[in-house]
Amino acid sequence: MSPAHEHQSTGVPGIDERARRTARRLLAGAGSAAVSAYRLDPSGAGAYVAHALDVEGLILIAIRPQPGTPLADVPDDRLVDVRLDIVLDASEPGIRVTAASAHVLGTLRWVPANWVETVLAESATPVCHCAITGEDPLGRVSELARAPGARLALVQGSRVILHGPEGVSSHMVEDLAGQGDEEAMAAQTAWSPLEVLDAHEAVRSVGDLSLRALCEAVIADEAPGSLCSRRPSIGMARNLIERVLVVDADPWGVTLMHVGSDETRTVLVALPGAPLAPAEIAPALGRLADELLPARFQLG
Repeated sequence: MSPAHEHQSTGVPGIDERARRTARRLLAGAGSAAVSAYRLDPSGAGAYVAHALDVEGLILIAIRPQPGTPLADVPDDRLVDVRLDIVLDASEPGIRVTAASAHVLGTLRWVPANWVETVLAESATPVCHCAITGEDPLGRVSELARAPGARLALVQGSRVILHGPEGVSSHMVEDLAGQGDEEAMAAQTAWSPLEVLDAHEAVRSVGDLSLRALCEAVIADEAPGSLCSRRPSIGMARNLIERVLVVDADPWGVTLMHVGSDETRTVLVALPGAPLAPAEIAPALGRLADELLPARFQLG
């Protein structure tokens, strides 16, 4: 999967910047995460965890290890080689579409029970609390870590591999946990999971005709954004043909997948005036589509 081309305008983040934001978003708590001790238990299935990225570059995970498994029996003072896999799925009903995934190889160390509250209290993430919902990115980790039978662990890894709409990229974890100008902007505009769902609904409300016009316009360099990938539609369910799926949405752009009869294309539409709040997405896309529809479709 390789990017074909990109139409840039003022304020539109480049491919590298978008990939970095996506990687930070996944490490900071988005998506579903699982950890596996691949050396200690090569055949064992990964255990689902709650996760968050600390500003020091450590990944906090809360897990309820299955009693008797190799990972559950590891003493507090031992480092264990682990793989952390994070998958972000689209919110399309009735079909699974993976928007992005992140993978980290690192070492895990259990936090002793008498240190759990101290570690949670002193941790901070590079993603701020949601101003609307008050949601703390560390909230899910703290809630699970305090549950009966659950444990808190710290995972240290130097690099994260991101599989996103525009291809594969590699990022240093410590860079994603930084607090520079770009990171501060990303923190101020971060969305909670509830806001992400609201944004998906807002995009869907624009309608397939308008969304298809946006896809075609980006591909034709008539609207800001980029063509992320194109591949044959072989194997696609018949009920998906000529549909536009909402793969992802963030304050800067919307990722759409147009399933054609012959070819499936994934497109990122850059949002005019970004960064936007979820409630601002539908009007912004609607205005853009209204400008494009007469030229792209002949009605009547």
